[in-house]
Amino acid sequence: MSNTRDRILDEAWTLARGRGLGAVTMGEIAKAAGVSRQLMYFHFANRAGLLVAMTRRQDTRSGFRERAWATRELEPAEALEALIRAWFEYLPEILPVTYALEAAAITGDDGADAWHDRMGELREALRYATGRLALADGWTADAAADWVWARVQPSNWRHLVDERAWVAGDYIDRTVASLRREIVAPNV
Repeated sequence: MSNTRDRILDEAWTLARGRGLGAVTMGEIAKAAGVSRQLMYFHFANRAGLLVAMTRRQDTRSGFRERAWATRELEPAEALEALIRAWFEYLPEILPVTYALEAAAITGDDGADAWHDRMGELREALRYATGRLALADGWTADAAADWVWARVQPSNWRHLVDERAWVAGDYIDRTVASLRREIVAPNV
């Protein structure tokens, strides 16, 4: 049973990444996975449930989830930096789907649940990281997590790397350095 579920999720990811989330139907995913539409709905109550499961599986399959968890073993300031860098290194791999999910969150379409689920988990990982830091004056762990989370949104990448042609490495280095200066207590 889990092989069927995994096959559905893998085909959904491949189709969504290649053609865009909005261009892919449940029927097309079922056909690509070699299952009936009824079996799709057996595994996933609806399209939103499929999208949440698909994105969670990709986070695990890609190794991002493991890399993110591994940052907890580092010293606090290095852990935050490593988490941000791991996210930015993963982002190009998921951009086509990420942009579609972000748009769905704005318009209230099916992908909104998946967007909120995945970005909510990223925000919680950032909250854990900022909770371990010696913060600069005026910051709380929650406010720092919110600030970092806002700064690492895929739309920022799109604006600077995709649209303004910033070199990805420069964007990452500048973002990390800026965030460290802003929220980490001096001499840490």
